[in-house]
Amino acid sequence: MKTNSSSPLKLIVWQPCRWEKKYLDISTNALVDPTFYQQPIYSWEPFGDPFGSVTSSEQTQRLREELVENFTLGIKPEKRGIEQLQQVIQVIDEILSNDESSWSDSEELGLLSRRLSNSDTVNLRQHQLLALRQHIQWVCDTFVSVPDVNVSLH
Repeated sequence: MKTNSSSPLKLIVWQPCRWEKKYLDISTNALVDPTFYQQPIYSWEPFGDPFGSVTSSEQTQRLREELVENFTLGIKPEKRGIEQLQQVIQVIDEILSNDESSWSDSEELGLLSRRLSNSDTVNLRQHQLLALRQHIQWVCDTFVSVPDVNVSLH
């Protein structure tokens, strides 16, 4: 999947390693618990700044806390599950319903408009927060049945 290196956000879905071999931890002389180690199974970086369409600075800060601070790798995997990600959707829905976000011109490919085959021009506008919400919903729907899956955002 193509990613945007300038994106301030990266979402990664993890699951415990599924090793076929057993490994020895030489510091404890015991077998390593493979569930302690995580492997990425999905990664996504949105184009642009998903916080850019939020018009309220308080809501921008709240959204950053909900996404980045609550899903940092420093938090145990069991506290970063799909259930917690679904709570972020509720926060985004609240911001959307309170008209604290807006549409903007798309900067993708450096074009604000495209010419259609019939010579009409269409403006490429985007609602970054709505796009983020839709993608998070897709992640939740896709990975909800995967055992022991967890999410990180940074």
